[in-house]
Amino acid sequence: MKRVLTLLLALALALGALAAFSACDKTPDLEPTEPVVVIEDETTEAPPVETDPSIEEEEETTKPDEEETTAEEAVTVPQGTAAIVAFYNEAANNTKSHKKFTAQKYEKLDCNITEGFLTIVNGALNDLRKEETKKETFVNGKGTINTNETTKKFLPPGPGEFSYMSALQPGWVKSASCTQNADGTFTVKLTLKEETFLAKSENPTHHISCMDVLDVDWNGLPFKVHDETKGRNYDATINATVTKDGTLLQELHIYEPVEVKGQVQVLIWANITVAGYWKQDIQFTY
Repeated sequence: MKRVLTLLLALALALGALAAFSACDKTPDLEPTEPVVVIEDETTEAPPVETDPSIEEEEETTKPDEEETTAEEAVTVPQGTAAIVAFYNEAANNTKSHKKFTAQKYEKLDCNITEGFLTIVNGALNDLRKEETKKETFVNGKGTINTNETTKKFLPPGPGEFSYMSALQPGWVKSASCTQNADGTFTVKLTLKEETFLAKSENPTHHISCMDVLDVDWNGLPFKVHDETKGRNYDATINATVTKDGTLLQELHIYEPVEVKGQVQVLIWANITVAGYWKQDIQFTY
């Protein structure tokens, strides 16, 4: 009986081994697959990014506007007396210190006796009119055509020699205005406050800060002038054209009414009043 079981067990093992070898010889069924295509590795450039042309045009259009705005902001029309006076002072002083310019100046004095009458005084006034009515040209610091006058003497203020052309202060100004012209230049108009002073010994402070005042040789007159004789400057005006960039003067027009009232002596003291104006017109080229 034991021998029979042993044989059956051996047979079962043999059949199991045979089944295992049979399974190894079979090839498993595989589902068909897509063919594999091998692509060589190549570096490709990214396609260009398209931009909206309207945006570029807008950017190009914006830049000039920004430049124009900056230029406009650089020179603006000054507002208020203090700003206008500072604007004029700077342009006037820049002009006087400029190294290359030609200035043509026309001066005129007109004065008459309005109270009293003395022939000798009227004769002195005629001489003064002739002396102070003239036309001169000044070229680039080389002097006028007929003299060797310096820039300091040729341009206001005076009498005297000053490196500046205007030291006007806002408190000395009665009215001030500034406008921009169609060609971009500026027109400045200033009216000074009235001043009264001793004609023989004093100068009008406001006026001599920015314009010429008459320099009279009192001792050289053929008559004597009383020490208390008063001078009066009133409603004097400055009318200036300033360049587009606000740095230099193109034209300067000064109108200066004046009155002298007091006593003069030839044989006896007599009351007298002389009134008139002094004007200057100056044109600059650079």
